Amino acid sequence: MRTLSMVLALLTGLFVSSSMRAASVCPSLGYATAGCDLIITVTDSGTTVTPGPSYTLAGGTYDGSDDTLIGIVNNSSSALSSINLSSSTDIFGFDGDGIDGYGAPGNTMDDSGYGGPNTYFTNINASFTGGTANFLTPLAAGGGSTYFSLEEALDTSTLTAGSGVTPEPNTFVLLGTALAGMAGAARRRFAS
Repeated sequence: MRTLSMVLALLTGLFVSSSMRAASVCPSLGYATAGCDLIITVTDSGTTVTPGPSYTLAGGTYDGSDDTLIGIVNNSSSALSSINLSSSTDIFGFDGDGIDGYGAPGNTMDDSGYGGPNTYFTNINASFTGGTANFLTPLAAGGGSTYFSLEEALDTSTLTAGSGVTPEPNTFVLLGTALAGMAGAARRRFAS
């Protein structure tokens, strides 16, 4: 029974810390007073784009018009140095009102003003609908995060993210295997 209680406490801690971490990825910038407009989450099984805490404020834009504050959380088992982004609209058509102008610290590799403290952009296509967000310091496995901005008022259906992370066993599969091993060891110990 004690082992079961420890396992439940561990699982609760994983879920609570993941949700708290997602809420604190982006600072308050402009109209995005609660943090990110959208959050990209990378796992070993792929990526998801979900509304962030500020999504319902100002139409999901930090400038109240046409720019989106994006948070990214790497919950995969590998460090993440870049992510490919695409949309049906010109998300890389930077027009000079990126998050750096709203108080986010910039970085030396980003000349767009949209990269924030850790992101710069490459491989932007001719229609500005696709490109790569690169991270100066790769996002650590198991929860590393950063933020940046993109053009247009984006939502979960208009932004596509693909990480290029090599799929590996899911964290919960690994956790389940470890728990099964612990249960087997405990059973052998009590059987002796």
